[in-house]
Amino acid sequence: MKKIARGLIIQRFSYSETSLIVHCFTENEGLKSFLFQGAKKKKGVVLLPLSPIEFSYYQKDESQLAKMTDATLYQSFATIPFDPVKSTVVFFQVEILANVLHEGVIDTHLYDFLVDELAWLDEHTTLANYPIYWMLQVSQQLGFYPLKTEDYTPYFDLENGEFLPYVPSNFTYKSGQEVDLLGAILTLDKNHLLELSIPKHVRKQTLQLLLTYFKYHIPNFNPTNSLEVIESIWE
Repeated sequence: MKKIARGLIIQRFSYSETSLIVHCFTENEGLKSFLFQGAKKKKGVVLLPLSPIEFSYYQKDESQLAKMTDATLYQSFATIPFDPVKSTVVFFQVEILANVLHEGVIDTHLYDFLVDELAWLDEHTTLANYPIYWMLQVSQQLGFYPLKTEDYTPYFDLENGEFLPYVPSNFTYKSGQEVDLLGAILTLDKNHLLELSIPKHVRKQTLQLLLTYFKYHIPNFNPTNSLEVIESIWE
């Protein structure tokens, strides 16, 4: 039976001269893989990273690879495909999502968040701190947003996700200016966080801290190129 669904393109791989394997984070079924036969020959098919597509597919057996038959954009972008900085941000997001999404895990709240943020990204240009904001929001969507309950907390317990005034007994902690910054920005709203002036090296250290934090909470989390990719927008 043919179905119609919406989703965001996460990855695509060549399957043959004309076909693709497409990994798509769908609105109602979570991450799902599709064989898109003849995709390379179809005019007007847009399968760029995080493209919001509406598509038809069918699947005879749940154990078999679903077959996508067509795809069209249901939300178009005026700037993202043409702006190298925004395109870099999207590639960063895709690599993170490829590491945190799992087949069959449905998360409509995360899906709605990603769609809303793509619309925001298309309209705005204040992006230097945006990867930090975005990763914090993803951690909140996935249920491990850092906890800070006291003012003086120079230690960040990575395993338990908590800022502390003392060295934790498990020794899985970090301290330093990136910890101080991360603790300080947790209470900021989006606009104030994005407008905050942060030295480039501290921004890099803070993003690295978040990537390390994700490793403690996402099995097999290993986005190998994320930091290098996003550094290019800070030059």
